[in-house]
Amino acid sequence: MAVGTLFFVNGMTFSNWLPRIPEVRDKLGVDNAGLGTALLGGGLGGLIGSLLVAKVLARYCSRQVLLTAATCLALCLPLIAFAPSAIALTLVLTLLGFLDVLNDMSMNTQGVMAESLIGRSIMNRLHGGWSLGFLVGAVIGLAASAAELDIRIHLILITVVLLGAVFSMRSRLLPVDVPTAADGGHASGGLSLMIVAIAVMAVGVGWMESIPNDWGSVLLSDEFDAGRWSGASTVSFALAMLIGRMLGDAALDRFGRKRMLSGALGLCALGTLVVVSAPVAGVAGAGFVCWGLGVSVLFPQLYAIAATLNGVAPGAGLGAMGVGQRLGFLMSPVLMGALADWRTVQTAMLIMLIVAFASVLSTRRIVERSQ
Repeated sequence: MAVGTLFFVNGMTFSNWLPRIPEVRDKLGVDNAGLGTALLGGGLGGLIGSLLVAKVLARYCSRQVLLTAATCLALCLPLIAFAPSAIALTLVLTLLGFLDVLNDMSMNTQGVMAESLIGRSIMNRLHGGWSLGFLVGAVIGLAASAAELDIRIHLILITVVLLGAVFSMRSRLLPVDVPTAADGGHASGGLSLMIVAIAVMAVGVGWMESIPNDWGSVLLSDEFDAGRWSGASTVSFALAMLIGRMLGDAALDRFGRKRMLSGALGLCALGTLVVVSAPVAGVAGAGFVCWGLGVSVLFPQLYAIAATLNGVAPGAGLGAMGVGQRLGFLMSPVLMGALADWRTVQTAMLIMLIVAFASVLSTRRIVERSQ
C-alpha cells in the first residue's frame, strides 16, 4: 500500500501542470520553439539522473532516496508557476527531471522487494497506480484551468496534498534493501548491437509517450481554439493509458508478447493518423484515446525485455534502455517545437512519429532475437 501510494503520488505530480502548458507558454511570451527548448529541461535532468542514480542507490537505501526525492519533487513543483522566464523554467524542469529519476528507480526498487516478500506479482498494478495518479492529476489540472484558478495557487495546493501522502507513508516502506529473486548472476554485458538496439528502441517509444503529453494541449489550443479546455487531450490520453495497463497482463497472457506489441504499435499508428488528420477537437480526442491504449504497454514490456537480453547483465540492459528513454524525452521537445513553428503542431507530430516508428520497427527484430 505504501509503495502503491508513492507510485500514485509520482504520477500525479507532473500531470497537474501538463494541461496548463499553453498558459505557461503564453505567460512567458515564447513561441512553440521557445516552449520546446524550455521543456528540454525535463529530459536533460532525467538524463543526468539516469547516469548518477546507480551510484546514489549504491550509497543510500531506496527508502531514504525515495522519501527525499518525492518530498523535493512536491516542494519544487510550484516553482513552475513562478518561473519568470523560459530559462528559469528550463532550470526548474531540469531539477524536477533529475529528482524524478531518483524517485522512479527507488520506488521500483521498493516495489520489487515488496513483490518478493508477498510472493505474487504486483508490479503491473503498481504501474497502473502511477497511471491512475497521472489521470487524477490531469483531471485536476484541466478543472483548475477551466475554472481559471491561478496556476500558482493550484500547484501550491497540490504540493500540500502530495506532501501529506508522502509523510503518511514514510514509516511503512521497507527500511533495508535486501536481495530478491530478481537479483541474478548474469554475465556482464559490454557495448553490443543489442545494447544499441534497445537504446534506440527506447528513444522511439519515449517519443510516442511524451509527444501527446507535452503537446496534446498545445494542439487543441492552437489548431482547434479549445481554450481552457485544451487539457482534455491530456486527460483522454491518461485515461486510455490507465485502461491499457490494467488490461495489459490479460492481453499478454492471451496473445503473447510479440502479438501484443504488434497490436499496440498498430493502435499507436492509428491514433497518430487520427490526431494529425482530425478536422475537429472531438476527433483528435478519439485519436489520443487510441494512441494512449497502444502506448500503455510499450514501456512496461521494454523494461522486461531489457532485463532479459541474452548475454547482457540486467543492469546493463536496463541502463541502456533508461539512457535511450531519457534521450528520447530530451530530444522530443526541441524537435517538436521547431517543427511546429515551421509548419503546424499536427505536421510536427506526424514527422516525429514517422521517425519514432522507424526507430522501433528497425530495432525490434534485433532485440527479439535475443529473447
